Amino acid sequence: MKLSKRLKRFAEDFVEMIKTPILAWSAILSFLIFLIVLYLPIWRILPLAGEHPYIQLHYNIYLGVDRFGDWKELFVLPGLGLGILFLNLVLQTFSFRHERLLAMLFGISTVFLELILLCAMGLIVLLNLSYAA
Repeated sequence: MKLSKRLKRFAEDFVEMIKTPILAWSAILSFLIFLIVLYLPIWRILPLAGEHPYIQLHYNIYLGVDRFGDWKELFVLPGLGLGILFLNLVLQTFSFRHERLLAMLFGISTVFLELILLCAMGLIVLLNLSYAA
């Protein structure tokens, strides 16, 4: 099969998959959570980056803040979230034709993974705001 035919079939499968309400809502919700994870450090931490050379990236209950980094390292979590979102959408599309349950599992797991990344980013933002004051 030629590459153009495979891409056309992939696009048709993707459109058919998005017509399923659960998969459409999971993709939309995952993308919205990704946008929040991306927006949080831009909104709250980048204004503080000019005042502080290093940003707190990890808190340990025993040692306190144990990982510092440059402000650019904050965008590892949104990058990971985008990678998970695209990878799971591709896997969803490939598995939709033959195993719809597997496609739904990929869709729902994407939402949960994005929520975990949102919690992690929220805690990083709260950590930096508490030490900035």
